[in-house]
Amino acid sequence: MAATPNYRFNANPVFTVNHISEYLATENAPQRTRIIRAAKFPKKVEVAAYGQIRTPLQSALLKPDFDRGDLEFLADRLATKARQEIGYPRDEALRCEKAVRAFIDLMRPKSFSKFQISAAPSSLSITQSGVRLKITMDASVSAETGGVMNSGGIVLLYAFAADRGPMKDRLGAMTSLLLWALEGGQMEPLPRLCIGVDLAGGEIVKASASHTRFRQHVADSCHEIAARWDGIEPPDFYDGPDWR
Repeated sequence: MAATPNYRFNANPVFTVNHISEYLATENAPQRTRIIRAAKFPKKVEVAAYGQIRTPLQSALLKPDFDRGDLEFLADRLATKARQEIGYPRDEALRCEKAVRAFIDLMRPKSFSKFQISAAPSSLSITQSGVRLKITMDASVSAETGGVMNSGGIVLLYAFAADRGPMKDRLGAMTSLLLWALEGGQMEPLPRLCIGVDLAGGEIVKASASHTRFRQHVADSCHEIAARWDGIEPPDFYDGPDWR
């Protein structure tokens, strides 16, 4: 094993919101195997993707004007960095620049003026059939309706790869999982306050109020994931911890 391995290993079934939304969007068996493998043996470079802009964009959500001036400066700095780099660092800087500029274009402060936006908790989770589904919000959202304060959240989706897959289905799954994870909290979540933002596609999606079929689909998928987890072997060139 290398001193700084490229892979990690999850002994117990755990899916991020990206993994489960991608899993739900396909019934192709090889693709589902690939998704389970990616969750069981996450590659560090993929985990760290867009790492240099996630915190600035999360912080921008907490400011009245979404920090547009500072984000313009950040985008220009990333463009300069891309011109000075080669290989993966160059490509990552270009992806990050695109994401920041997309955020500036898509996230209009006026559209969110009726919401109270605050820092999100570190993580939320749902457990189904022994599979822990991790939901990470980029910001918490609350709004008063009829004298009652309701909750929600914002999830930013970074997907500037050439093969984006069925993004509308993935966004729908992300927002529906967010709604589910927020249930049982101090405030009742509302579908319209659970917001997924596809930066690459320039689309904002809110959770559906109809979720019975979706939750059954998640439960069935988690049962399948748990049954297959131990049998999934690592990818080629795996250099992470002992997994057997």
